Amino acid sequence: MKNYSISTCIAVLMFSSVIAQEKTHKVLFMEEYYTEYITVAKKNNENLKDVYLEKVRFPIFNKFFMKSEYAPFVYEDLAKPSLDIPYLKKTLKGITNHQKKIEKIILEALQQSNTLLKNEGITVYVLPPSSELRTMTETMHGVFGFTAGSKQVLINIDTAINGWKEALSYSVAHEFNHTYWTKQNLASVTKWTLLDYLVFEGRGDYFAKLLYPKAETKWTEALGKEKKQELWATIQPHLENQDFSFQAEVMFGSDKFPTWGGYSLGYDIVQSGLSKDTSIKPEIWINLSAEKILESSTYAK
Repeated sequence: MKNYSISTCIAVLMFSSVIAQEKTHKVLFMEEYYTEYITVAKKNNENLKDVYLEKVRFPIFNKFFMKSEYAPFVYEDLAKPSLDIPYLKKTLKGITNHQKKIEKIILEALQQSNTLLKNEGITVYVLPPSSELRTMTETMHGVFGFTAGSKQVLINIDTAINGWKEALSYSVAHEFNHTYWTKQNLASVTKWTLLDYLVFEGRGDYFAKLLYPKAETKWTEALGKEKKQELWATIQPHLENQDFSFQAEVMFGSDKFPTWGGYSLGYDIVQSGLSKDTSIKPEIWINLSAEKILESSTYAK
């Protein structure tokens, strides 16, 4: 009887430990993969892309993201190589020098986000940004994120760009919103339209601005009133379009669409749709359909 009691206590303690780990947010730094890539690249600088895929993309994806809800998108995101080795060394050094501060900011932002929505046990993976995305990185104050699923977020950081600390808090909150939506809604999604994408990103920015209202977000302010109306008139007939390439053009910009146009428009749709009744709690409005939010916005027909 005595042995049984001891065994039971041990089992309870182990179970409690597992539960505690599941509820604890974590920050993982991926610099070891990039450091190895740099080392090999010195000896094989004629095939940098192949070396990058072998030392960074494949091992990171295979170890951490194969079972993520958005695994195919993570796989594509990790395909952007870091071919500018001096820039990579510089950003890696910045991350290493500020590692404790980065971890502190991320964990605090996750805790702040948890005050509005509950999603425990998120892991944030910190990576240096690709040199191919340097313009985007500068626009976003040195930080941009990518949600891999309901429990995983990738964050790219260049600490040499002014404002990265404030941008990091905001970016984590934005991506946190995506993780919660994914946890609650992805299983029931049967299609993904341009309107869904607009509102998805608009929700993320609306949520992050609730926590960090002073954050400077050039992407949500990329278009003035007239330009937003012009873009809306162009894309309104295509809101049900499910071609992701077309959606990305609208969101990020192309030769046909203005830079950050979809983000600017998406935030305006959500902000105008939800600001009419600020008493609606985040756990309610985050689960509203894109169509419902559009109906309440200034863009309703």
